[in-house]
Amino acid sequence: LLFFSRAHTKAGRERRAYYRGSMREQRPSFRSSRVDAPLFLLLWGLFVLTTSFTFSNRGDGIAFVASAAAKTNAAATSSEKDPDGTVAFATTFGKNASKNALFDAILSSVKRSSSEKEFETNLKLLRRRLHERPELMWTETETSALIKKELDALSISYEDAAKPGILATIALDGDMDVSKKSSKNKIAVLLRADMDALPVTEETEFEFKSKNEGKMHACGHDGHVTMLLGAAKLIKRVLESGKEIIPEKVRKGKVVYLLFQPAEEGGAGAKKMLESKTMRNMKLKPSTSFALHNWPYVETPSGSFGTRGGTIMAGAGTFEITVTGKGGHAAVPHKNIDAVVCGSKIVTDVQTIVSRKASALDSVVITISTFHAGTVSNVMPDEAKLTGTLRSLQPETFRWAIDELSRVAKAVGIANGCEVEVSFASREVYPPTVNDAKAAEFAKRVAREIFGKEEGKVLDVDPVMPAEDFSFFANEYPSVMNWIGSYNEAIGAVHPLHSAKYTLDESILKNGAAAHAGYALGFLAMNSTQF
Repeated sequence: LLFFSRAHTKAGRERRAYYRGSMREQRPSFRSSRVDAPLFLLLWGLFVLTTSFTFSNRGDGIAFVASAAAKTNAAATSSEKDPDGTVAFATTFGKNASKNALFDAILSSVKRSSSEKEFETNLKLLRRRLHERPELMWTETETSALIKKELDALSISYEDAAKPGILATIALDGDMDVSKKSSKNKIAVLLRADMDALPVTEETEFEFKSKNEGKMHACGHDGHVTMLLGAAKLIKRVLESGKEIIPEKVRKGKVVYLLFQPAEEGGAGAKKMLESKTMRNMKLKPSTSFALHNWPYVETPSGSFGTRGGTIMAGAGTFEITVTGKGGHAAVPHKNIDAVVCGSKIVTDVQTIVSRKASALDSVVITISTFHAGTVSNVMPDEAKLTGTLRSLQPETFRWAIDELSRVAKAVGIANGCEVEVSFASREVYPPTVNDAKAAEFAKRVAREIFGKEEGKVLDVDPVMPAEDFSFFANEYPSVMNWIGSYNEAIGAVHPLHSAKYTLDESILKNGAAAHAGYALGFLAMNSTQF
């Protein structure tokens, strides 16, 4: 760096010419006033970086680094001349050193707090309370009440949003009136957890198994709520530990939203929350949003974290096809119009959408799962009804496949003299969940501090065909959906999501809470609306 700074000065050029022999007659003036100020600033920036490494684990060291970097920036700004660009370099150098030191201090504090035994024990107890009382989509009133009780205990304000949904707010500077904050400093992060259960009868032997017959947290949403409430505790703890970790000027105008969402399992709760008056009237929109889903599969063992830039989960639509013919006696089919035969042809012909019309390099699934027609053996029915699911990883392919399904089904109907209607109205269509590439890289940076830097701890995962309504948030803000590995043979946490035997490895809760808190505070510490 020193060579670079001097090599572009007049003195540097004279020196090189001298050693080449073209100026042996005259001794060059090696000193130049043009070099002194830039070099001084550059050396000061190096000193700041060295100090940040030395004191990165001490609060007073972090404060010193932030102060030193500020002085470096001020000195660079006041410089009258910068012919070599060295002052600008030192300014950026000091700023980056300060931000990185602040990021490291925050993540260190979050990790340390999440590792406390009492914190982990409380998370497990909270999760078990939630697990005992599962509630289906749009009925999560008891769950919502418990969340509000926990938020009240932490003195965190909240509002209803698409009841029983909750939007809670933590202002880092304590000032809840975002409208008073200068636009330069206004930055917000949204953390989301879903809270609904499934219509599944639990088949485990835990003492805290579901007490609501026919309902179960078989997708681990009780764990998601627990992790987000744990993140709220960690964020408050960091903020209350003093200004030496997050200086006051960094806190100014920064907000963390905690969103507890109902009806992920088919009810498009995310979309309804975005459409709610509470979220439409938000004075400060999130610059990014973050979510975790437990992932109990062998490729993501407990203690690991996985994500990817781009599509991570498929789009999904549930469709219903109604075939209307002309019923009559089964002995005289030539006098009727056979809805069953027409429906059967639709089942086979729509498969050509995947096998012959979609690219072999793309991912499309069309499955017809039910076929209902008729009630007795000697009567041809007037109507046949088919239902199924359509999924794709790419948004463009997803939209194309929906249109193509309708076109093929109706064409088969015309060929067989039947009327055919195709509807996706029974359940909301979920678009593919597409992670912002920079958000995903930032999430992995945070995860390396929480889960570890060893191989196998932070993973680049493949996209999957299940769908998530977090996709609606991803369509609004630069977002990232992540897996938190929860496969653990030692405790029997090997059953897939939606299984009646599903078991959540509770050891992942503390790291999940820390990942939420680290992502939010780490992003806000960068003091930018962009990554």
